[in-house]
Amino acid sequence: MNMGRFERDLIRFPEAIDDEDYVIVTYYLETAMDIEKAANAFAAEQSTGTWQRVGYETDDLREKHGAKVIGIYPIPGECPQNLPSGTTMKEFGAGNRCIRASVLRLAFPHINFGPKIPNLLTAVAGNLYEMGSFTAIKLIDIEFPDSYLKDFTGPRFGVKVCRDILGVYGRPLIGAIIKPCVGLSAERLAELAYQGAKGGLDFIKDDELLADTTYNSIKDRVKHVMAALKRADEEKGEKTMYAFNITDRLDRVKELHDIVVENGGNCVMLNAATIGLEAMRELAEYTEVPIHCHRDFAPMWARSPYLGISFPALTKLFRLCGADQIHCGAIQGKLYETDEEVVTNMRACTLEFGGIKDAMPVSSGGQWAGKSPVNARKIGHYDFLHLSGGGIYAHPDGAEAGARSVRQAWDAVLKGIRLEDYAKEKRELARAIEHFGSVIY
Repeated sequence: MNMGRFERDLIRFPEAIDDEDYVIVTYYLETAMDIEKAANAFAAEQSTGTWQRVGYETDDLREKHGAKVIGIYPIPGECPQNLPSGTTMKEFGAGNRCIRASVLRLAFPHINFGPKIPNLLTAVAGNLYEMGSFTAIKLIDIEFPDSYLKDFTGPRFGVKVCRDILGVYGRPLIGAIIKPCVGLSAERLAELAYQGAKGGLDFIKDDELLADTTYNSIKDRVKHVMAALKRADEEKGEKTMYAFNITDRLDRVKELHDIVVENGGNCVMLNAATIGLEAMRELAEYTEVPIHCHRDFAPMWARSPYLGISFPALTKLFRLCGADQIHCGAIQGKLYETDEEVVTNMRACTLEFGGIKDAMPVSSGGQWAGKSPVNARKIGHYDFLHLSGGGIYAHPDGAEAGARSVRQAWDAVLKGIRLEDYAKEKRELARAIEHFGSVIY
């Protein structure tokens, strides 16, 4: 599938639409149906109609509430059947036609669903995924008018305030995920946080797997971690932000947020895809500290090229619902996306978005000091969080040395010095290169 190049010889636009009244959605579609019939069936199914037009569906009702096909872009060539279907080609009117791919653009009148994420997603990604005639369907992008965005708070803090809290400017924020992921007591986890903070980390977080547990409750964790970070911050003369994972039942999220804030915590984290976008949105309208958004589970929706929703579109939704920091994949990391896809995800954190603040993109997944140069080159700016787990906590000389190695790597990048040369005078960086492997430029 190559959606980067598609023909524009078949484009249909309605006579006129007011862009402020519509959310515009782009899809990749494979079907054996006639593409114009498929597009119109698609639009009807997700707005006013069903498989047969009913007498109550008046022209006036369709004009005001019907989704409109505003673009059909066929992609050359034939496709295999990439999704299973209990319906035969003949049954859905395809006869012996081959399967072909197209990019579709539909305009959805947002009067139908309003500024409510569950209703929006039902409209733009609901029953259409069940249609037997569609043998691949992926939501690629969502474009929101300012008239829709005005009802969303978005990130309460965003990039600027996160930087202001830490007093860090002119370089990426440097962070770590506590490892091991689970099984540590609050006291032991706090000691590991102290070591990383003393080594120069700006940011530390719970692993997404760590919950409010009997062996390590949020209350105990905040108490011990913030005491440890206060000690480290006084020793290093810098501040550290810690994101406590408060993902839980919906009726406990605000309670856990309050426990964090009341005990001196300065950041919370949500596993946004598992807890739900509206849960994060509600927290964003309530929170007193930044929200770190982890994207676990979301790759189940995004990874397949033939089904689901793209990560740039999801990143827009995370930002719309209040994430101050958003995981976007890993540059030269262990995750499935290409570097170009990661950079595209990151752009969704900072593109013009009405009055919605920028969110800080996060490069995380198999990161260590030696990946600082390639992150700098490919991302092209420093307004991001460079987040390591094993790349700090598996350093042969311990977490403090691991943190120092990443700080030293970024010092070298900012000074325009090759890391191997800088490492001649920096033991922690030298040991990291020796242990983790070659520097990537």
